[in-house]
Amino acid sequence: MSGRRLPVIVASATVTMFAWGVVLALAPLLTEWPVVPSSYDVYLLVASPASLLAGSFIMGRFTDAFGRKSGFIVDMVLFAASIPFILFATGPLDLIVGIALAEFSLGGDETTLLAYLAEEAPEAHRGKILVGVTNAANVGALTASAISLVTSFSVGLQRLAFALLLASAVPVIVVTRFMAPESFRWLKYRSGERVSLGRGDYAVRVYLLLTMAITVVLTYALMALVIGPYLFPRLTSLIVFTYNLGESLAGFALLPIIDSTSRRTFPFIAYLGGVITMALFIPQYVVARSSLMAFESLLFLNGVFGEMAWAARVVLEPELFPTRLRATGVGAVRAAAYALYTASIFFTQPFSEFSYLVYNVGLWAVGLSGAALWLARGMDTARRPLEAISDIQVPVRKR
Repeated sequence: MSGRRLPVIVASATVTMFAWGVVLALAPLLTEWPVVPSSYDVYLLVASPASLLAGSFIMGRFTDAFGRKSGFIVDMVLFAASIPFILFATGPLDLIVGIALAEFSLGGDETTLLAYLAEEAPEAHRGKILVGVTNAANVGALTASAISLVTSFSVGLQRLAFALLLASAVPVIVVTRFMAPESFRWLKYRSGERVSLGRGDYAVRVYLLLTMAITVVLTYALMALVIGPYLFPRLTSLIVFTYNLGESLAGFALLPIIDSTSRRTFPFIAYLGGVITMALFIPQYVVARSSLMAFESLLFLNGVFGEMAWAARVVLEPELFPTRLRATGVGAVRAAAYALYTASIFFTQPFSEFSYLVYNVGLWAVGLSGAALWLARGMDTARRPLEAISDIQVPVRKR
């Protein structure tokens, strides 16, 4: 890969992921704005995962068919169009349309970015680049929570701060995306190569990716956004900030080791840690539910393992699908997880706080089951070219 290609791609992807993190944090924050009646809260919250579902699947298929750069441009236009709807909304319908557009574009964009970065990055640094770029979403969410903390006294000031933040990202995204070249692997393999992977191999891969996605998507910030506000209703912004801080710091800490750690053992450690830290919330809730220090400490630790689980997922997703189906496969796995997340919003409405805790432990166990299967039957993809993982070509017989 040319040395001049990589900085452009990484810059574009990093700014985009930062903007997505801000938008992810916006959905729950917007429910507190006066233009949103409480009767619209559930629609605003559902607009986010439903649009992510559609964006992941539709844009995944689009970018496999028409190229990574084409996907970049379409996503960029949709994201730019969403900003005025969100930040200058006069009613809840404006916000719902804006959130839907933003999540469709940015959710679909992450699918494109993962495929693009995996195809362009040198194998020795592929994990580092994928984790480092996607960690920008955690930094974006952390920044949004910090803005919410310091501007909580004024919705008008909050709007202005978010407007300036998101608007400043657009010029960088526009310039870098027009400068970015097409993926050389997409150009090479788009002709529909045959890939010599058996059904058993794909079944293990899909089970791993699907269970990891279910855990990461359905448990993301659930403790911070559901249990935390119930136990400490006046400290919601601080609780969300703590969780995002744990994830952001863990993302940076992983950069030096992600490419030297086995891709078979790393997911198992991440999801085992997630199960343990989530299970510890149960005795904390029963015995010391009023202890902010105990809750915040467990929340920070769970955020660390949550980031490790996220890292395992964003690295393995684009590695385990062949180039001609890479974005489609990643998008389909994510769409399935977001469909379950959308259903989960309604399914868990009658849950008590204790039921939420047990439910969360069960969701982490789902991811652990996939990680355990991969530990037993998977392959270590670290520092291996994609041609040795997924783009395995076999001769096509001439008719």
